[in-house]
Amino acid sequence: MQKSTQIGISINDVSLNLESNHEPLLDYAKEHLGGLATAEHHEPDIAVKCHWQESPWDPEENPFPTNGEMNKIGKRMVGKDDELIWLNTVRMKGLKLRFRRKNDRLLFDVFFSYQPRKKKGVIIPDYIFKRYFSLMSYAVYYPIFWYLENFRNLTPVHASGLDIMGNGVLVGGLGGIGKTTTCVALIQHGNARLISENLVFTNGEGLFPCYEPIRLNQESINILSSKVDGLRRMAFPEGLKAKSLYHIDTNSLPTNVKPKAVFLPVFSPRRYVREIDPLLAAERLQSTNQLTRELDDYYWYASALSMTWPRNRQGALRPDILHRLTGTTACFELGVDRKAGVEAVVEDILSKTM
Repeated sequence: MQKSTQIGISINDVSLNLESNHEPLLDYAKEHLGGLATAEHHEPDIAVKCHWQESPWDPEENPFPTNGEMNKIGKRMVGKDDELIWLNTVRMKGLKLRFRRKNDRLLFDVFFSYQPRKKKGVIIPDYIFKRYFSLMSYAVYYPIFWYLENFRNLTPVHASGLDIMGNGVLVGGLGGIGKTTTCVALIQHGNARLISENLVFTNGEGLFPCYEPIRLNQESINILSSKVDGLRRMAFPEGLKAKSLYHIDTNSLPTNVKPKAVFLPVFSPRRYVREIDPLLAAERLQSTNQLTRELDDYYWYASALSMTWPRNRQGALRPDILHRLTGTTACFELGVDRKAGVEAVVEDILSKTM
């Protein structure tokens, strides 16, 4: 076993220490997280230990030490007061989780059994980086998401967020609708700054960043052409099909930006911008969240924590926050004519926000 090391991470003033026996995972985490990765915190809000093991996975085996008798909770969990062990999350083969609380601190453990992927008997060289990428959710993002929801009343939204001359703008929708391409095109204009590209936090009154590397496929790169100033290609292979990961400077991300407009793009044979009812916009944002894999996985993850440490009406806060957000902003459906190009989309968004 390699020597255990750790790094610190901070997202929206929530601090997390990530410790692992697998130093290459921490090296990847530092690159993936960019400027969010720091020296370890003295008293973090959340402490996560990630144990990496290269061996076959036994979904019934409990790799975590236990003190006292554990109660069986359903088919795949055991637990007791202030402790839950999840032996098979179903979402990611090889993954096991433990959640604990001690003196108001959250102590989370991630155990992962890694087996190389082979094609025609030959190990796929970059597959390990796909596993590293996936573990960032369970070791970093989801614990912080849950903390922000339960202690700061922030909820994530599957949308690109921008600060356009002090006005907060959300571009929401499912993957493939062009949010990222539009977002990158907008930040090439001097008046727009990125809040975050894939997920944004909100309390209904402000927009807060959830920084991740920006994912661009070849089609987006071709559309943007050379207009990708300020983006740096991630040093590690991303392990994601047909996508490349890029970083921007994380030292100047806008935070707590007052929202002014929500745009919900749809592909259309004609270009248009049409104002829609705030209640409809909130429902569409909520549906998008539920249909997005990373947030659907997070809701699955958060349900185990909420079952262990339930809080009154916590489940009702998500739709309440989205309705508060859309109720105080202008909400638009954005018809995207792909033949008109990304600059037409940028022009339509800027026409309603500047």
